[in-house]
Amino acid sequence: MIIRARNLLDQQANFTFLSNGEAAGGTALRVKNVNSFSPSWAVQVGKTSEETTEILILGTAAISGTAVNTTGTIKYPHPSDTPLYAIKYDKLVFKKSTSGTSGTAVAITDGTVSITPDSPETIFDDTSGLSTYAYKVSYYNSVLDTESTDSDWITSGGFSFYSLAKIRQRIRSKLFDSSYITDDSTFDDWTNEWLEKMNNAANKVNKDYGLGTVDVAFGTSGFGTITASDYIDVRKVELTTDGQTYYPASKIAITDFNDNDTFSSVQPKYYFRGDNVIGFKPNNSVGTARITYTTIRSILVNDTDELPVVMRPYSRSFVNYGLAHAYLMDGKVNEGDRFMALAEKDRKDFESEITPRSKTGVQTIQAIESIDGDDNNYIEIF
Repeated sequence: MIIRARNLLDQQANFTFLSNGEAAGGTALRVKNVNSFSPSWAVQVGKTSEETTEILILGTAAISGTAVNTTGTIKYPHPSDTPLYAIKYDKLVFKKSTSGTSGTAVAITDGTVSITPDSPETIFDDTSGLSTYAYKVSYYNSVLDTESTDSDWITSGGFSFYSLAKIRQRIRSKLFDSSYITDDSTFDDWTNEWLEKMNNAANKVNKDYGLGTVDVAFGTSGFGTITASDYIDVRKVELTTDGQTYYPASKIAITDFNDNDTFSSVQPKYYFRGDNVIGFKPNNSVGTARITYTTIRSILVNDTDELPVVMRPYSRSFVNYGLAHAYLMDGKVNEGDRFMALAEKDRKDFESEITPRSKTGVQTIQAIESIDGDDNNYIEIF
């Protein structure tokens, strides 16, 4: 079973540049700035996937001056201005669970291997692996004996078609050249931007598209605060003062009542004072409001995070949106505009599909005759 781990440390690490060219066989790297480096950390000389890129371990002495010393000799010559990354870790620890993703990942015997920085991936062959096994990987510093947290699960089937990793891969594979995009987080940001836009499009036509619930306590002041991080707008409010019987509350504006008005506890009201501060009437008792609200979709963070189910038939729109920005970044405006138009078409189709069947949506009627006698006019009915 071949397990592949992408080499991404140079995308996350602080870096500087060599101030002078360094010959093979030396044990010091002269740099423009030493502030990012620490004793016994691993450093990567050169960008990942370049032929002469290598990883070295720094010495135990405090870092100062204009050079960093290494415990081993430099293997390849490196010209001035070669990037030097403070990656900390020099090895990968491959772990597996024989019970699939429901089990616990345990370090594999002989599964701690050196990172291969001259390749986009570090590969490990688990000769006893089966397709039912699941794997994780962590970074390891062989001198400091320190280890990072584990990665997400890796399975023989790879990442799902709707996962963040797969969308990123689909965008990259359709680009003729993506070397000008130096960090995978750029692809992830575009994916999450489009996720936000698709979610807003759905909420615009269907307030019940994505719902969450939260209980909000209130006192005799009649105010409570909605603290849910994914809250957008209230859809339903029910109040209880005994913790058992809930009464539906109807919305009123804060300008529609005064302090002398009376309210029924079995027909309560709610109103807003700010973005997430909600008031209740009557307010003569402490209680709890059970609030159903429209939600913000959680962003995709981990490689295994997947698109919401209802958006999966439109995964192509995420790829096209990413391609549009990639081409625009590369100065290819026509290609960028074309892929943006394709993404927008899918968004409109998604919006149409998510619209409740009881709503007709936007209609456009063309006036056959000129209304003012001079120009043809069009009337949009919403």
